[in-house]
Amino acid sequence: MDAALKPVILTYHSISDGRTPLEISPALFAAQMEWLKGNARVLSLEELVALLVKRSPMAARAVVLTFDDGFRDFHAAAAPVLRKLGLSATVFLPTSFLGRSNAWPGQPSWVTPQPLMDWAEIRELADQGFAFGSHSVSHPDLTALNATELEFELEKSKREIELRINRPAEFFCYPYGRWKADVRAAVARHYRGACSTGAGVVEPDADPYALPRVDAHYVRSMSWFRRMFTRRFEAYIAARRTIRRLRRQPEGIYARA
Repeated sequence: MDAALKPVILTYHSISDGRTPLEISPALFAAQMEWLKGNARVLSLEELVALLVKRSPMAARAVVLTFDDGFRDFHAAAAPVLRKLGLSATVFLPTSFLGRSNAWPGQPSWVTPQPLMDWAEIRELADQGFAFGSHSVSHPDLTALNATELEFELEKSKREIELRINRPAEFFCYPYGRWKADVRAAVARHYRGACSTGAGVVEPDADPYALPRVDAHYVRSMSWFRRMFTRRFEAYIAARRTIRRLRRQPEGIYARA
């Protein structure tokens, strides 16, 4: 596939007017979604993973929308825009913090505590067609857990989501983007795929259990957002990936032997 046409998985967190890297304003989000509606094919995460697993040709100008942490403003600010435009999205939930806030242990000091959706809001959105996946039970660094603790985080979160919304929770997102081979293997026993924090477009041979994404913080400028299906955009995201490596931030792309 032409490098300029490779699929992109976008990562959003909070759709609000804050100024941290986790926040994108409602006005900017609406402008981005309007552009996608007219210039891209928005796939579900399930559709993209199915294409990868089957080694089928990737859809040109394809985008997948993902939202980490289940912020309440997804219900208030993002979902209405997505419904209006007929766009799909997957939201990853840290189940023990729902109805509370994102103030879990290990959260960086610069992160502003914000409310997360409760189960009633999540069920309402599930009934509208939005997909929900697991972001673990307690949002820990999975690489620091023993096998029993890891199994608890993966299995309990999946089971609770499925019981609460009466729909399968088939995809996972690694908290903090941290994982290693045994964590990936455990995730693969429970889920059909997983998203990482590795910055990049989706290659035809991408690992379904370490899918690279493009953080919305990297495309706050609409000029960069509109370049999404260009070689220049891919080079820009590769440069952001290099910066992550230099800062020793989780790369999230699995190096297969």
